[in-house]
Amino acid sequence: MTVLTGLSILILGGMEWGWLANQSGASQALFHSYAKPSPAPDFSLEDIQGKRVDIRDFRGRVILLNFWATWCPNCRKEASSLDKLWAAYSEKGLILYRLDHKESRETVNKFLEKEPSQAPILLDENGKVGRLFGVWAHPTSYLIDRKGFVRYRAVGACDWMCLEATSVIDALLKE
Repeated sequence: MTVLTGLSILILGGMEWGWLANQSGASQALFHSYAKPSPAPDFSLEDIQGKRVDIRDFRGRVILLNFWATWCPNCRKEASSLDKLWAAYSEKGLILYRLDHKESRETVNKFLEKEPSQAPILLDENGKVGRLFGVWAHPTSYLIDRKGFVRYRAVGACDWMCLEATSVIDALLKE
């Protein structure tokens, strides 16, 4: 008889995906991997400079989408780690976008004057893309594989340069 311990199953309302999160003892895995990966929703948003970015242009690449907001303390905590990841992995082929969720360009620009970001930022001013992905907490990040499937999700602030994160990203880049 096999006994599974520490296994959680949740159905997300927005995308109706099932995901599995393995837990060992009291510590939780950084990533939630999807039992049945689903195609990432297509979307187009403006970056902070006003240039339109269409996610379909990056099919065939590994993509990290990080949903955040200026008012979110955990998002601010995570920002330097995302900048380090961007610096280390952009030349390896990782596409990384920080999607500011439900804030105006003016609000984000004022924030960036005080706390600049090296990683590219997209504006999801009305929250439409966040709803497509089923974002319910900030920060939330999604890793999309080369085939356009959402493979992993991380909810909460992450150290993107930790071994768990870089190992998953390296594996996706090698696929």
